This record gives sequence, structure tokens and C-alpha cells, in this order.
Amino acid sequence: MSDDIITPDDEAVDDRFEDLLGEDLVISKIEADDLSLSTSLIGTATVIDAALNGSGAGAILASNDVTMSMAGAGIIGAQGDISVERGGAGVILAAGNVAITQGGAETIISGGSVSVDSGGAGIVVAREVAIKDGWVGIVAGSNVEIAEGAEVMFGPREAMYFGAAFGAVLGLVIGLFALMRGGGDEG
Repeated sequence: MSDDIITPDDEAVDDRFEDLLGEDLVISKIEADDLSLSTSLIGTATVIDAALNGSGAGAILASNDVTMSMAGAGIIGAQGDISVERGGAGVILAAGNVAITQGGAETIISGGSVSVDSGGAGIVVAREVAIKDGWVGIVAGSNVEIAEGAEVMFGPREAMYFGAAFGAVLGLVIGLFALMRGGGDEG
């Protein structure tokens, strides 16, 4: 196992790298312009662009694009596009487009389009959604395309009902707690 970071020594300024190419690394926190890691683990990464191959991350925050192959992350936030191939994430937040191939995510919220091919997602919210050979729990978008053989547990109408029911139950619970805490006070 090698612990190699390939970057010129003069690029590291206050623990921030311009271009960081690494393999077999364990990094708790990193800031870089372009990050490219293979078979590595990261706690948090704040980057412009990130490419992970066979790696894992707790959180990736990118001001541009994130590409993952055979990799996973707890949270991915990007102002650009996010591409996941044979991997997954807990939460994906993208201003741009999201493409997942043979992978999945618990929640995807995109300002652009979301395409899932041979994968799945729990909740997808985007302008355009295309599911091919996969599944989605709840989907909401202005243009949703579900290919034959793909499955959706709840569409926009069902998601609205679910949200309304959840809001009503939450309101009742909060109301009961408020009544129990402040109901007997006189003053």
C-alpha cells in the first residue's frame, strides 16, 4: 500500500492544494482546487472539482463538478454537475445535473435534471427526472419520464398526500407537546 500525494511542494499553502492527485490516502479534511483520489478515504473535502475512484467521503462540497466511480459519499453538494457510476451517496444536492449509473442515493435534489439508469433513489426532486431500469421511492419534477420496467413508489400526487399527512401528524405532535408543557401555566 502506498501513501502517495502527487503535488508540487510549493502548491500547498495553508493546507490548501491547487491540484491534488492521491492514492491509498486517509484524509480527515482537505481543501483543493482539483481533487483526484483513488482508493482513499476523506472526512470532508472543499473543492472546485472532485474525481473519486474506489474511494469514500463523508462530505464533498464542490463549487463546480463531482465525478465518482465505484465510490461513495455521505453528502455531495455541487454548484455544477454530479456523476455517480457504480457508487452511491446519502444526499446529493446539485445546482446542475445529476447522473447515476448502476448506483443510488437516498435523496437527490437538483436544479437541473436527474437521470438514474440501473439504480435507485429514495427521494428525487428536480426539474426533469428520467428513470431507466431502476426505482424511485418519491419523485417530484415538472417533467418526469419513467421507462418501462422502472418503478416509482410515489409520484407527485402521492408525494403531496404524504407531505400533507406528515405535516398534519407533525402539527398534532407539536401541539400536544405545547399543550403538555404550557397548558397548566397560569400567570
